[in-house]
Amino acid sequence: MSRYLICAAVLLASAPHIAWGQQSLFSSDRAYRPSRGLSETSAPMVETPTAVSYVEPEMASTEMGEVYDSTVYQPACGSECSGCETCCPGLFDRFFVNGWLDQGFTGNPNASGSNGPVGQNGPLIFNDQANEYMMNQLYLSMGRAIDPCSCCWDIGGKVDLLYGTDYYFIQANGLETHADGSQHWNSNNGPRNAGTAGLYGLAMPQAYVEVLAPVFGGVRVKMGHFYTILGYESVKAPENFFYSHTYIMQYGEPFTHTGLLASWDSSCCMTWTAGFTRGWNNWEQDNGCTGFIGGFSWRSPDEATKLRMGVVAGPEDPEGDNYRSVVDVVLQQRLACRWTYVLNFNYGTEDNARVTTDSTLDSASWYGIANYLYYEVDRCLDLGLRFEWFDDRDNARVFALPNDNITQGGSYYDVTLGANYHPNDWLVVRPEVRWDWSDMTAPGINGAFEDGTSKNQFTLGFDVIMVF
Repeated sequence: MSRYLICAAVLLASAPHIAWGQQSLFSSDRAYRPSRGLSETSAPMVETPTAVSYVEPEMASTEMGEVYDSTVYQPACGSECSGCETCCPGLFDRFFVNGWLDQGFTGNPNASGSNGPVGQNGPLIFNDQANEYMMNQLYLSMGRAIDPCSCCWDIGGKVDLLYGTDYYFIQANGLETHADGSQHWNSNNGPRNAGTAGLYGLAMPQAYVEVLAPVFGGVRVKMGHFYTILGYESVKAPENFFYSHTYIMQYGEPFTHTGLLASWDSSCCMTWTAGFTRGWNNWEQDNGCTGFIGGFSWRSPDEATKLRMGVVAGPEDPEGDNYRSVVDVVLQQRLACRWTYVLNFNYGTEDNARVTTDSTLDSASWYGIANYLYYEVDRCLDLGLRFEWFDDRDNARVFALPNDNITQGGSYYDVTLGANYHPNDWLVVRPEVRWDWSDMTAPGINGAFEDGTSKNQFTLGFDVIMVF
């Protein structure tokens, strides 16, 4: 009951700041944006003709998705700058504070109660609680945006805070958790991690400084803690079409990094990104090593086609001997005026992550393919279909069990049908129907779902996002 009271208080507190027709402040092109919500201070690099004024699903910004988000002032193109006076907004015009409230419910008619009073939707993680209200994200973002078109040095930064049930899945080692996995500032009692973590908590998924150096047409450098450049789906609820997430996003790629990330626009259509990090979801790397992060994003002049590739590689084990490498590719294609298709491919390998039948260690690999098809019904309603195949036959990612003659990894499939209803710029309702199935086997386990009792799972979910 206390959670419902907290939610009601948040809604009442945010109500004075919500206005009909207000522009939401999410200009990231990382994933599908179900709002008409480009920032008032931002614009696409190339105007996209549409039958209605609704913003089409976006994929790849010139900053690999996350840098050109609500922190960044976006003129049309850096090459068009004629001087600092015309390109640079006022210093105080670029400070921002924004956020959202995301709350939802996932019904699972066959959920087992052995993992809690109402059961869980495992191996789904972000909407893991079955038949229970979840306040997934009360999100606050604040900072100062840089101007990538500036002819002078510029400095900005960003801090994001997330309170809700999603906190648990985006924690970083050495920040929200200690080296032994125990909680740093959140509760060490609750339904997660065998009773050592609370259902609700606070995470800081981003905290970085960003510098613009006016060389080679403008080089942007992030330093600190930031979201990964991999993948199509995002931790941020308003940047996704569906309430639930793919196995690729949940298990095939990291959520955050800590390190340095530089990006450079070689043209209005191409951006290159490279840097180094402390690995997957780390604030501190126990092995003291660093890894590589990089890639590129490209979009056609008419923005009908967009392509992004990202690579993350480095040692992730405590000794620093075993490398984990992931390549992720996202392709978006506008098929017609109201149709858009997206393909996300993910492939990863890790040294000594698989136990063979003769009890020796060998390298493991995984890969996934997710397909998205969107149809714009009208200005306020969009429909979406998602089909995914995630292969984890080496059992390296989803359950991470030793592979032997008895325990075998498998493939995971999901089909999701959903809708986005967005009657204004600050409200999105996302219902969905999802069907999962897998052929994974293990001793005493009949399947990957329903607490190990089923090879398939049906869920019916929805959430509501309110931007403030």
